[in-house]
Amino acid sequence: MLRFEDDRLLTGRGRYVDDRQPDSALTMVVLRSPVAHAEITGLDVESARSMAGVRLVLTAADLDRLGVTPMTVRSAMANSDGSPMIEPERPVLARDSVKYVGQPVVAVIAESEAEALDAVETVEVEFDDRPVVLDVEAATADGAPAIWDEAPGNVGIDWEKGNPDETRRLFAEAAHVIELTVRHPRIAIAPIETRGCIGGFDPDSGRYTLWTGSQGVVSLRAAMADYLGVEQDRVRVVTEDVGGSFAVKIWPYPEQVLVLVAARETGRPVKWISSRTEGLASDAMGRGRIDRAALALDKDLKFTGFRIDALADVGAYWNAVNATIVTGGACRVFGHCYRIPGLHYRVRGVFTNAVPTDAYRGAGKPETVSTLERLIDVAADRLGVDRAELRRRNLVRPADLPYATAMGETYDGGDFPALFDKLLDNADWAGFARRRAESEARGLRRGLGLGLHLHATGGSTAERSEVRALPDGTVLVRTGTQDSGQGHRTALAIVAAETLEIPVERIRVEQGDSDFLTKGGGTGGSNLLSIAGNTVHRTALQMIDQARHVASHLLEAAVQDVEYGFGEFRIAGTDRTIALGEVAAGWDRIPAEQRDGELGAGCMAQLDFEGLHTTFPNGGYVVEVEVDPDTGKVRVERWTGVDDLGRVINEPTARGQLHGGIAQEIGEVLLERIHYDPETGQLLTGSLMDYCLPRADDMPFFDLAWAPTASPNALIGAKGVGEVSSIGGPGPVLNAVLHALRPLGVEHLDTPLTPERVWRAIDVARG
Repeated sequence: MLRFEDDRLLTGRGRYVDDRQPDSALTMVVLRSPVAHAEITGLDVESARSMAGVRLVLTAADLDRLGVTPMTVRSAMANSDGSPMIEPERPVLARDSVKYVGQPVVAVIAESEAEALDAVETVEVEFDDRPVVLDVEAATADGAPAIWDEAPGNVGIDWEKGNPDETRRLFAEAAHVIELTVRHPRIAIAPIETRGCIGGFDPDSGRYTLWTGSQGVVSLRAAMADYLGVEQDRVRVVTEDVGGSFAVKIWPYPEQVLVLVAARETGRPVKWISSRTEGLASDAMGRGRIDRAALALDKDLKFTGFRIDALADVGAYWNAVNATIVTGGACRVFGHCYRIPGLHYRVRGVFTNAVPTDAYRGAGKPETVSTLERLIDVAADRLGVDRAELRRRNLVRPADLPYATAMGETYDGGDFPALFDKLLDNADWAGFARRRAESEARGLRRGLGLGLHLHATGGSTAERSEVRALPDGTVLVRTGTQDSGQGHRTALAIVAAETLEIPVERIRVEQGDSDFLTKGGGTGGSNLLSIAGNTVHRTALQMIDQARHVASHLLEAAVQDVEYGFGEFRIAGTDRTIALGEVAAGWDRIPAEQRDGELGAGCMAQLDFEGLHTTFPNGGYVVEVEVDPDTGKVRVERWTGVDDLGRVINEPTARGQLHGGIAQEIGEVLLERIHYDPETGQLLTGSLMDYCLPRADDMPFFDLAWAPTASPNALIGAKGVGEVSSIGGPGPVLNAVLHALRPLGVEHLDTPLTPERVWRAIDVARG
């Protein structure tokens, strides 16, 4: 079936943040730092305060006076030696210094955007410039400029996981050791809808309301209450439609705090919508990691060890959960589909004069998986063995399951060898030589890339689901997760309808209002079906059990004699029935004093998530590219994929999720990179004229298939899909291009593989 959401969205009836136009709303404009590192030696906003239309100007001093606290992170961690990570204080507005271009310094609230912009122009800020460092290797070099006095060597955390002693032993005993440094640059997340928010304040109740795009309103409510210094019940967060997020809208941002403070101080709603350039300069960014990696093999070419010593670019401040992304998130899939007894991951989170990074679709796993897949190709090339055969002989096999890794994960299902064989057959791996010859006859180089992948689904387990039967025959489902374009309403409606045995059109799913449910972890880590789907299923069963008591009361029968099926209750062995909607209507008519006892909660149930939330969706991709050696232009010609998502609840939605992730990873490998001027820290990719996102004509036809296996952790059989293709996509694209270039003498290139970079590599290799 198609998505319920589509008709409304495609006919222009979506409701995004900028569609909401509160009466008498003011507009906020943020003055951002034009320099990357400096002390603030002077700040004069008096002219701005006197400008026409200006109703409020906020500085760090004003926020201190109003009781607004700094934005502390929610994921503080310890170093490997047990000492706490370094967490510099992050003010909502810069107080004494600025640490990156785009950092908020002053907020101006006016009757119109034009008046606010005019006022911002009159703000006078004096800076005493400090040295700038933007590269993590330069930041950790001896004598590097210090971004924070409390962070020696600019290192905020030094963390490791695995079995390091065993790994060192296995490397020492290895017949072959393949070493490679793989650089994963910063990239912009850039959803089609930019960030935005509207703040409101009711002086009578003392309650704040924040309308904003998000991936979960409950966590944002907690953050806003914390920064404002109020109880959580005084904050309401509402998310309506969201035009994409990919994690960038999960986190609390300074602008959300500012519109709430401004609404309280002015007595009017305050609105802020980011421009594209403002978003590129201020949104949390993705990736930004350098992997010094190595793979150990024995004499039989079995993998015995895999290690990464990583430098992770965290930016000028820790963002909300980045500490867990560059640490635990990055190593959950360490080794992914392969049997590797020795695993060791070390990471140093490094401060730089740039926007903070955080999770981006895959959350540290795309870097880890693509680094290993690249290492395997390099190993095959250096050792003179077939790439596919090297992978096949090292796969985790069904007999190995459940398979425990040195990183503490236990794979609960999957048939990696069978999926691998199906992938090669579907891709016509054996027929590549003919296709390569056809390309070479046209003066082009053709490459064939392969990569396997695995995801350990995660996200918050703080999910509460509600299922309520209504008198009109419909059923209301409420969830603490949040749709940002994936089709959650349809997926959860299918789960509820199947459990209740009623038409899916009778299910209505509500989300995105912290007043609905006081508990909800939001969406992240591909957790919709593994957490919310399973909880909705359990809650629907609980609601039926409770409603059976009401039905027995209305049917005047013993509860043990009442059966349920296909939307109605029946007295066993008779034709006496009552529909679920009639039971809900009957419950409403029962006097309140009779609703206690055996009638329980009637036709409504709420349950929290229980059980294990991690599933292991997995798969593989084969990618073919053509490279024009005269221009360096790379074109993806074929994309073949086989994925094990467990049970696919709604195939069009699942395919759409895979398509989107593939498109993002083609962009990541071939086109995208954030560029700062290394001397000044100025953002050089500050618009879509300078930052290249993939377009439709950069995409090939996708040949995607399923190879489902069961997971004991999935009550409804589904394993998750949202990040699978973004984890698995980079490796095979990178391998395909370098397979095409290897005969020319190019062994490795770092992304993005832009035409210029590819052409220069070919030119250098040719001498």
